[in-house]
Amino acid sequence: MDSPVFSKLQEIMEATGRSQDWFGMAEQAINTIYLLGEQPDVICDTVIKRLAARVFETPSNKTTSEGALETEGMEVDGAADATPSNSAQTDSDDMCDAFLLSQLVFVVGHVAIKHLVYLELVEREMKRRKDVAAKEKGANTSSPAQSKDGEELDQVAGNAEDEIGDLIASVREDEMMFSPNSLLATFGPMITHICLNPPMFKHQVLRTSAALSLSKLMCISSKFCEENLLLLLRMLETSRDPNIRSNIVIALGDIAVCFSTLIDENSDRLYKGLSDRDLTVKKNTLMVLTHLILNGMVKVKGQLGEMAKCLEDEDRRVSDLAKLFFTELSTKDNAIYNNIQDVISHLSVGPHAVDEEIFQSTMKYIFNFIEKEKQAENLVEKLCQRFRDTTDEKQWRNIAFCLSLLPYKSERSLKKLIEALPFYQDKLREETVYNRFTEILQKARTNKSANKPDNEMKEFEKILTDFKEQGQEDQALEKRVEIKKAVAKRRAVRKAARK
Repeated sequence: MDSPVFSKLQEIMEATGRSQDWFGMAEQAINTIYLLGEQPDVICDTVIKRLAARVFETPSNKTTSEGALETEGMEVDGAADATPSNSAQTDSDDMCDAFLLSQLVFVVGHVAIKHLVYLELVEREMKRRKDVAAKEKGANTSSPAQSKDGEELDQVAGNAEDEIGDLIASVREDEMMFSPNSLLATFGPMITHICLNPPMFKHQVLRTSAALSLSKLMCISSKFCEENLLLLLRMLETSRDPNIRSNIVIALGDIAVCFSTLIDENSDRLYKGLSDRDLTVKKNTLMVLTHLILNGMVKVKGQLGEMAKCLEDEDRRVSDLAKLFFTELSTKDNAIYNNIQDVISHLSVGPHAVDEEIFQSTMKYIFNFIEKEKQAENLVEKLCQRFRDTTDEKQWRNIAFCLSLLPYKSERSLKKLIEALPFYQDKLREETVYNRFTEILQKARTNKSANKPDNEMKEFEKILTDFKEQGQEDQALEKRVEIKKAVAKRRAVRKAARK
């Protein structure tokens, strides 16, 4: 660690400067130290201590002049609510230089995440050495007694590996973020405080650095992560800065790799990023969710409809990513089949509902992945049952459209459709619904064997037509009755007025 390379890297990070390019430089400098150094924590500890001394020893009267230069021209969260006098006091109220504090916070976060990776490498190397030592001891075992001794050595080596894993896990969970002797533990509460109090810390660079560093610290300890996860999710929902929201989305993906259960329990809040007004946040959310879902880190719990809405996004990159996601998801056993009804409900009903044109193009793409005939047969039955639960004509049309997308390659599919007639017979008066069933019959005829009679289909077609005509007559009768009731009511009102 006495190499002039490390001295120069340390000198560069400690150099005074107010350019935002410093953050990228500092990140690469820390990466280099942890890549080449035998004891990288020693140098990084020194850097953090010196940056902290510079921050908290800086006279507060320098803050206004230097901090104002940095914040000028930046969009600051909450700026719309601040008066000019409040804006002028933004940094002077922080009791230290906000930009220098941003540098300190950034270095603490990045050192934490790099030290986590460093510990994993140490663990791997310790296990490798134990394994090599165990193999060397058992290399000469040839007799039954020696073989038994070799098995015992393997067992001892396995126990040693478990002990090493437990030791490193203990360092992560208990020491790095909670030990009184840990430097990172000293700054954890400070970073949390900055994130908790955006009105107090209005400097945009500081707030961005604090959010990024908090998410990195959360990757270390499950306890620290659990304590601050709701704070991070609240920042994702309330921050006006798209850079902060985008960084948090990506960070949540990293946190899920470390502590998937915690993210899975709050995954519904992560899905909200798919409707973010900023394109970068939306795209990053889609990429993170794609990674988490396809790798089994997050279970799909009815939110697949939000992913489906991205198929028809105005931005080509978002729609292409969504198509890639569903293509990959279709390779998982029954994943799309198991969730397709939730998607239909999400896009048809409630505040998430979309226009019929978007609904049709979205479902047309998704139904391409329903290839098994058994799945198609079950969907015929389940979709028909949905008719009885709604009186909304738009939903009738959506359900009928979905039914028309199924292949009807077997007689069983058509038979299930005929058996379910009581569920939709009164809906056939709606012209579009009737036309969809006509399309289904045409598709079934195309797939029918040439040597089989067409009597059943003709009879079903006649039944559909009869119910359509009967429904239209009943609807016309209802309208006439309503008109007569309205006329009678007006007459009664006029008579009462004359009296």
